[in-house]
Amino acid sequence: MKPSTRQFVHLPVPGTSGTRIAFQLGLSLIELMISITIGLLILVALSSLFINQSRARIELDKSNRMIDNGSYALQLLSDDLRQAGYYGEFVPVSGVPAVPASLPDPCSTDPAVMAASLQLAVQGVDATTTTTPAFSPLCAAVASANSVTLQPGSDILVVRRTSTARPIVQVHAVPGVHYLQASLCQYDSVPFKIDITPANFTLRKLHCTSTSTNYADLRQFMVDIYFVSKDDKVTGGVGDKIPTLKRIELDPNTNQFVVTPLVEGIEYMQIDYGLDTSGDGIVDSYVADPVSPTNWPNVVAVQMHLLARNTENTKGYTDSKTYDLGLAGSVTPNGSDKSYKRHAYNQYIRVVNVAGRRE
Repeated sequence: MKPSTRQFVHLPVPGTSGTRIAFQLGLSLIELMISITIGLLILVALSSLFINQSRARIELDKSNRMIDNGSYALQLLSDDLRQAGYYGEFVPVSGVPAVPASLPDPCSTDPAVMAASLQLAVQGVDATTTTTPAFSPLCAAVASANSVTLQPGSDILVVRRTSTARPIVQVHAVPGVHYLQASLCQYDSVPFKIDITPANFTLRKLHCTSTSTNYADLRQFMVDIYFVSKDDKVTGGVGDKIPTLKRIELDPNTNQFVVTPLVEGIEYMQIDYGLDTSGDGIVDSYVADPVSPTNWPNVVAVQMHLLARNTENTKGYTDSKTYDLGLAGSVTPNGSDKSYKRHAYNQYIRVVNVAGRRE
């Protein structure tokens, strides 16, 4: 019998005489092909649904990571800026210390340079959306040693403060660590001191006498330099092309400045500085660059502009948006950058310690 022919078996029905029922034992080739075709169509539909859902989930995950990264970067910068100018018991006043004649190198480990920069709680380097900022000479050396390349169009931000952790007792100070000690004693010859040698911290607490040795506590002095690097990691001289917010900071263990990657996918950081020129702690005007050393102490607030980008591109996506970055202008992605999704952030941040003293 041919394979395509149906096979029947005739069986007698019990209790009847001569009556038989036919049972089908197979399928025809045509029926089999139709069944396979229907099954394949269902499989293709399910596969397409699964692929589409997977793509949507991947894009959702990438977008969530981008939003989380942008929010975290903004929170991190906000927290540090709100603590800028915090020097514990020492309160800078007009002329103490004097404003330096030129902007100090923020990557200097010289205690005298740090002491002269206390009035500059916030400092920065401006860049337009098409130019690349320049590190100070010492910061440039740190960046070069860590294979850092600055992202064109992003500013550099410097924040100076002391640690908000519990102060250090003078006898427990670690040699080589930069500390600030404030004097509350009328018999001391200087109001504050920054040093790395514990024995040099001889300023005293309140209710002192001319011969007392109740030395004031110390606070670790901190300098944070924020910037956007073109790459997160560089291997063999080749970067991964993931723009990343990084920070140059003073490592207390080595007394040297080091580079710390903070947040991936931060493509631009632009800052508008709010200047208080009337001395009441309220912003009178915003500028992209205070320029003069005498203007930087007047910074009481900033408008922070960040542009976050996915770390992976999206196939078939074209970003044709224009993103506003404040006084620096706006940016429009071009070339291969158009295949990345982005999100812009803007936040007003008050430099509490500086503004509060003026109030």
